[in-house]
Amino acid sequence: SSFTSYSLSFFLTIVGTVIDLVSFSIILFSVMPQLFIAIIVFATLGTAATIIIGKVLVRLNYEALQREADFRFSLVRIRENAESIAFYGGEPVEEKEVKQKFQRAIDNSNLINVAHRNLDIFITSYNHLTEILPTIILANQYF
Repeated sequence: SSFTSYSLSFFLTIVGTVIDLVSFSIILFSVMPQLFIAIIVFATLGTAATIIIGKVLVRLNYEALQREADFRFSLVRIRENAESIAFYGGEPVEEKEVKQKFQRAIDNSNLINVAHRNLDIFITSYNHLTEILPTIILANQYF
């Protein structure tokens, strides 16, 4: 329940994981070097592809925050200046501006959905390949 116990638990988990990774890597490399190399290459390529595909989400999420804040600000500004807008007949101009800002926020949300879809398709495909890769590599020895 204390910071020290959580930190110690986290550190011990990392150390245990690193020890497991190194020991299993040494064992796999000694038993089947080509499978070990294929797994390292596969993991590296998968990580790089995930970073490249997912990088667009960082920019889109930042833009989403900006566009949504811009839209909210315009609504607050209209509410605060409602009398002046009504007196000068500025409703059509304000309506057009708010609709444009709202559409920009919606368009960005659609782009985020497309980026998530692309990332999910890649991750799902990658996970299925993870199950098939060892069989493909080991099949050469038996056929």
